[in-house]
Amino acid sequence: MNHDPTTAYFDDLVRRAAVANAIPREAWPEAQPNFCHQNCESFVQRFAGYEVVRGWLVFGGNWFAPHSVVRHTSSGRLIDITPDPSNSGAIPFVEHRGAEENFTVLRKGRDGGWLYPPLADIPQAPASSYDSTETASGDFYAHT
Repeated sequence: MNHDPTTAYFDDLVRRAAVANAIPREAWPEAQPNFCHQNCESFVQRFAGYEVVRGWLVFGGNWFAPHSVVRHTSSGRLIDITPDPSNSGAIPFVEHRGAEENFTVLRKGRDGGWLYPPLADIPQAPASSYDSTETASGDFYAHT
């Protein structure tokens, strides 16, 4: 079977999600909820010895939301600095493999889409029980 590169990317992501670790959340006081990408960029500019790590939060094993965390470069420890007002606890995280530009395209969606797997590939819930929200950073997430 021939897969396009995006399908191959997410197939790999699903495999890695099966063994993904949850990243400890240590909210940075200056960070804003739902601005993880911007929070991490600001954090690494302010504090030496950290780098931004792009990736995906894993929900239910195969639902993904784009997310950024920071890595302490000398220890390799990943830290989620973005506050979570819902206190949902630690969520598994899978690192993006590839160029920053590719992550940007994937997080914004391809072909006008924003959800993996595409809705066309999964059974549809009744419209009244399904909604989506765009965060301030331009990412989308689905909720029921």
